[in-house]
Amino acid sequence: MPRPRCAPATKADIDAVKTDLKKEIAAVRTDLTKEITAVRTDLTADIAAVKTELKTDILDLRVELRGEIHASAARLALGLDKTNARMDRLDADLRGEMRQMRSDVAGIMDTAVSRMETLWRESLALPKLIDDHERRLRVLEGRPPL
Repeated sequence: MPRPRCAPATKADIDAVKTDLKKEIAAVRTDLTKEITAVRTDLTADIAAVKTELKTDILDLRVELRGEIHASAARLALGLDKTNARMDRLDADLRGEMRQMRSDVAGIMDTAVSRMETLWRESLALPKLIDDHERRLRVLEGRPPL
């Protein structure tokens, strides 16, 4: 199919096309500006919503963490109280055992001291007894002293 022939473009035709293109570019620019403004507005609203949601989540998390911290502190305080009570019982038991041991040691020491005093008294009296016994034996046997 043969192509129809068009008349060559005149300067006025080119100027008209330029004007139309400029109008279309201006219209596209206006449309894009409107779209960008709408997107910015939507993004600003979305960002604000996300910020609000994050703030709410953070506040909820803080409340939850505070509750957990208080519960943990209460558990620790109770554990410390129980531990202190056990330590007090152990302390009392150890003190009782120490008193008993001191009493036992004092009894043993008293017995030992009593025996030592007896031995000391006997050791003072024994040489005299031996001498007396030796004298009696000599007298009985009639031997001369050494």
